Amino acid sequence: MNVESAREEFLALMQALEAEPHHVQHVALLAVHLFDELEDLHGLSDHDRLILEAAATLHDIGWSAVPSGKGHHRESARIIREHGWQHFSRDSVNLIAQVARYHRKSPPDLEHEDFAALSPAERLRVQQLAALLRIADGLDRGHQQQIAHLSAEIFPGRVVIHLSSPGPALREIAAATRKADLARTVFQCEMVFAPHPGMRSLSTS
Repeated sequence: MNVESAREEFLALMQALEAEPHHVQHVALLAVHLFDELEDLHGLSDHDRLILEAAATLHDIGWSAVPSGKGHHRESARIIREHGWQHFSRDSVNLIAQVARYHRKSPPDLEHEDFAALSPAERLRVQQLAALLRIADGLDRGHQQQIAHLSAEIFPGRVVIHLSSPGPALREIAAATRKADLARTVFQCEMVFAPHPGMRSLSTS
């Protein structure tokens, strides 16, 4: 797979359908930084990182089909599945769709047909990646890119996620704490969000 071509493909789909590109791109940036910071916890691959980036970038495109927003997470998954992808395999597209689908509302469940159809290993990948996406989405709850930088420390039974922002980010921290439900279950540890003064810029490097 050509990673840059794959990235251009999901960015083009996002640009075609997304009304708030700054929000989803910031969520994607937060998600991949969290992925990198928690590498020792999840042990996932570079390809999984790309799956997460794609899902985060596309997680809200369902709004284009349901302007009310109701069920937009399921619509995002449907649009992803139905898109004519050139640079992702069918299996990868399915994973992107499922991770995007679980960015909100109920976590993955065996009562959900598409999730139940996955192998146990794939189910775990979806759970881990969706857990990171849920936190990242919570950290931009106000769609104002308040969280400028994050880092994480892993302790036995606890992960501390340090957050830097140019101003108060109580709404974002509250949302991320709430949306860390899946991470607490999958990684079997508490997720603690620690705000710090000062501002650093996120980058993909």
